[in-house]
Amino acid sequence: MTRSIPELLAYPIRGPPRFDALVVGGGLHLLAVWIPLVPFVAVAGYLSRVLAATASAGPDETAERPGWRPVGPLLRDGLRLLVTAVGYLIAPVALLLVTLGGPLEGIDPTGTTDGVFFLVGTTVSTLLAFAICYPLPAALVAVAREGSLRAAVDTTLVGTATRDAGYLVATLLAAGGLGLTAAAYGPLNAVALGFFVGFYVEVVAAAAIGHATGRAWERRGI
Repeated sequence: MTRSIPELLAYPIRGPPRFDALVVGGGLHLLAVWIPLVPFVAVAGYLSRVLAATASAGPDETAERPGWRPVGPLLRDGLRLLVTAVGYLIAPVALLLVTLGGPLEGIDPTGTTDGVFFLVGTTVSTLLAFAICYPLPAALVAVAREGSLRAAVDTTLVGTATRDAGYLVATLLAAGGLGLTAAAYGPLNAVALGFFVGFYVEVVAAAAIGHATGRAWERRGI
């Protein structure tokens, strides 16, 4: 990951008008309380544009913050990103549900023997789920940049990124930031900030992963 943390944190408000993207994105999160699907498709479309812009920017270039228009292509980009995410998440979610809600459900984690089985089972399930999810960010960037769902299973694009140290660091930082934001989402919404902070962190995470994935591809001449 070649971009500094301050650069990434400034990305969502880069360029005039500085806060228009945050206002629209936060507003769409708020609107999703009453209309669940369409606002999230639009947000996914915007994040797709962020991924594409940051992945395509050269190492010495500053990626332009995308706009929300035109809306039609934005929604199509969002649908492609959501389909990709669902396709990658089906297996790990099913694994966790079957394991934690099935064989491990009847185990008493407070017992000595059962406790060992419970610890091993949950650890293995979590690691397997993470391993399956790990290529997802690279697949999202590939789909965003190429504009095709086929890119999600392109082993050259996805595999090259997942073997890159910068991609690993960006993915872990993005996951940590999104996790902390999710934990603070409820308290922040007590003063109507959670929707906007959540969108801000999503854009920063997308920019970090887009930059890291783009640099991994550039180093391999892709």
